[in-house]
Amino acid sequence: MECIVLASGRSLPGPHQHRIRQRKQNAPRRKPCGFGCWRAVLMNEAVLKVGLRLEASLVSSVLQNAVLHEFERRSGAKLERYRITGAAGGEDEPSSKENRGFTVKLLSVRTLAVALFFGGLAGFSRALLSCLPPDFFDQWNKLIHDHPLQEPKPVEQEPQPGTVIYDCHGVLLAKIVRGGYSSGRKTDNMGKSKGIGDGAPLHPGDIPSMLWQAVVASEDRRFFEHQGIDPRGLTRAILSLASSGGGSTITQQLVKNVFLTNDRKWSRKFMEMILAILLERQMSKWDILHHYLNKIYWGHGVYGIEGAAALYFGKHPSVLTLGECAMLAGIIPAPEYLSPYRDPSRGKKPQARTLRRMVEAGFLDAATAAAAVNEPLRLGLEGDDGSSGPWRAPYFVSEVLYELYQKYGRDEVLQGGFQVHTTVDLAMQEVAEKAVNDAGIEYDDERIVLAQKAVERCVEALGILGQAREQKMEQAALVAATKAREQFQKLSKIESSKGKETSEEERSKAEELAVSEAANKASEAVKRRFDLTEEALSASLAEHQEEVKKASKARVEGAVVAIDPVRGAVRVLVGGRDYYESNFNRATQAYRPPGSTFKPIVYLAALAEGIERNHVIVDEPYSVGDFSPENYDKKFRGQVTLEESLLRSLNVPTVKLCAAIGVDKVCRMGKALGIDSYLPHELSLSLGGCEMTPLQLATAYSTIASGGVLHKPYLISRVENYQGRVIEEVKPISTEHRETVVDEYAVSELRSLLQAVVDRGTGRAARIGRPCAGKTGTSDGHRDAWFAGFTPMLSCVVWLGYDDNTPLGGIWPATGSSHAAPLWRDFMKRVHEGVPFEKFHDVGRDEFGGRAPRRIRKKSRRPRIVGLPEIRKHYRRHDKKVLWRDVWDWEKASSAWEERERMQEWTADRAKRAEEIKTMKEQLQKALAKTGITPS
Repeated sequence: MECIVLASGRSLPGPHQHRIRQRKQNAPRRKPCGFGCWRAVLMNEAVLKVGLRLEASLVSSVLQNAVLHEFERRSGAKLERYRITGAAGGEDEPSSKENRGFTVKLLSVRTLAVALFFGGLAGFSRALLSCLPPDFFDQWNKLIHDHPLQEPKPVEQEPQPGTVIYDCHGVLLAKIVRGGYSSGRKTDNMGKSKGIGDGAPLHPGDIPSMLWQAVVASEDRRFFEHQGIDPRGLTRAILSLASSGGGSTITQQLVKNVFLTNDRKWSRKFMEMILAILLERQMSKWDILHHYLNKIYWGHGVYGIEGAAALYFGKHPSVLTLGECAMLAGIIPAPEYLSPYRDPSRGKKPQARTLRRMVEAGFLDAATAAAAVNEPLRLGLEGDDGSSGPWRAPYFVSEVLYELYQKYGRDEVLQGGFQVHTTVDLAMQEVAEKAVNDAGIEYDDERIVLAQKAVERCVEALGILGQAREQKMEQAALVAATKAREQFQKLSKIESSKGKETSEEERSKAEELAVSEAANKASEAVKRRFDLTEEALSASLAEHQEEVKKASKARVEGAVVAIDPVRGAVRVLVGGRDYYESNFNRATQAYRPPGSTFKPIVYLAALAEGIERNHVIVDEPYSVGDFSPENYDKKFRGQVTLEESLLRSLNVPTVKLCAAIGVDKVCRMGKALGIDSYLPHELSLSLGGCEMTPLQLATAYSTIASGGVLHKPYLISRVENYQGRVIEEVKPISTEHRETVVDEYAVSELRSLLQAVVDRGTGRAARIGRPCAGKTGTSDGHRDAWFAGFTPMLSCVVWLGYDDNTPLGGIWPATGSSHAAPLWRDFMKRVHEGVPFEKFHDVGRDEFGGRAPRRIRKKSRRPRIVGLPEIRKHYRRHDKKVLWRDVWDWEKASSAWEERERMQEWTADRAKRAEEIKTMKEQLQKALAKTGITPS
């Protein structure tokens, strides 16, 4: 307890202070208790652990009891005068109670205040220091000692070697260096020391004055007036509750980008302000501004003004124009959102906003700003076809860079001078990119047009309904009035015959009343019917008008992955319509349900188990627990074979087949084909009740196309360092070392079935005029449309859908057959132009039951007539002069016979009709002769 009193900085009052000191000097050395440790912590200025380990309630209770005990022990003589022993059975005197209570309260308040002070200070300090990175002091010293305003050395510095990426034919895709890059679209340089993305050092003289003026006017107009913190901006941010940010100076933004994170916490903001004030005392304004331009984020993975100038305009910062500088300064608050490649205004809105602020700050006059606004912005990375991206084949290159960063590190890739040879075929890649973009535009427009036509039909129907309503109501009222009048007259006659006499006036009033009531009831009934129809049409109109709004905002995205089935090399990888619109790679990162494209894996597992393609399954209502699958058309077909079930993509037979062979075997088959994602052990898996990427599905179909040989897909074929030494290379597997992961005969049978799907099944829209196989797929709710297929030289998977997982096509659902298959067909037709015609080489069974290579050929759906082809072939080969060479073609003969029978039936019907007409004429003449009328 002595430790607590001494550590608090105070001592006990009164004449006992010297006793405490003397007792402390004479006391033997003991192991420090918990409170002694706390004193040691305080004396060593490490107060952080105290505020975290002791809560306020625990500190108050412990300290109060400890202080009271120590005070009574040291002041026992004084307190005993006011205490009556318990043996006497009395109580303390009132004055003793009051003095003791006052003393205890005084000590408790003081001790609690001290504890809370140090504990709160420790927690506050810990919260602030937790915002700093572990190597904060190293980064701080590096930033402080880096003086960008120093003149460059006269010795010319060599540019840092960058990483160059090529396609499979040696065509340049991208050059990656620190501070910028070259996209491969432009080949000219702005100079030797100021090349676009050549890694040359950027000096203060390379930054035009228009750029820093635009940045200061846009981000921190009082940058040269404050000392790191702008009180006006801070007050404005506090009054607006920082709902939209704001209040941060350029110095604060630099501190946040270099040392801190983007967490919206008061501790981070407070530490940002402290570091900004310290940095202003250590560096000049120009140094801070230069560091700010070279370290902030400019969007699309680019840091620094040099990379930003190369990214957006393909030039060095020293040659930027006023309009380009204003645009760059305008996108700093949200570079990804305001990027000219993504912004519909193509950067003109942020440019105009910055120019207006430059005029308000006094950096420009209005005429100069207006002239800069009228100048067009020419972006540096737009292709001739209107496409844009930081590199050629941007989705593929971004995936290659990710692999390189994971293997070698970012710094090594940016400065290592690697020569990276990839597997992509740039010609195929550009065809796929254009096909995906064109299909997306077409389907977006199609949805809008369908919705607008539906709105027009509803409006037209409502107009026709309004006109027909009055007409029908009048007709109904007239008919009802006529019937009521006739009925009333009949009743009046009946009453008159019974002797009931009424005046003419009363009868006419009653008649008019009955007629009007009947007419009103009839018109009201018609009106109700029309009101119900009008209500339904109005609801349909509102639905279609809402669909027009949704369709105008919706954007169909797509992905295409093409793999060489012989090697496993990825030839095409497209992850979206526009890389700058969305750099999310849907080919490798989007996990979506594959729908019916997963069914061939179920059938392959069944064929591997020995089930033949003509195996019969009953298509009927089927339930397992709560799972009750239905076919797409809600119909059942009774007994069907495996081939018919796959051709028509029937759900119920597929689920029953999966249940028959076991879900575990289907899961193992999926893993064997190269699917790495999780496959649930449920029957819904047979209908695509799982999630995978297009790349994984393309790998599975590539394994099927290769005859059951699994080739892991790869993007990088060879990597060389700057000295030309190969540090990584993927060598093709020889034929002798290839191992199949599934029975070859089962794979050949499945490929034959998938060929039939394209020839006469659900994939007819994917026919390309050469042997191909594939399967359509549509997920639940029409959220995803797939087509996965292959030819002997290429396996390709196409996916279409919305990023928000809404139904594709809106209220007009799209399917894999209607949307994905045509896209697959257009791409595969283009890439196979000029390629020699090739058939599939499959494994079949010879007459002895063994396996022998054979080719899949197109089979006629007509039943084969046994014997005639052999006889015809025999006689043609031996003796061409005999009449058997002109043997009757039974197919043609049967067709002729059918035509002859139809002609005979038509002739007989015509003759019978002529006899009937003749008989009618004779009867008519006889009737006229009886009446004496002579026919003319």
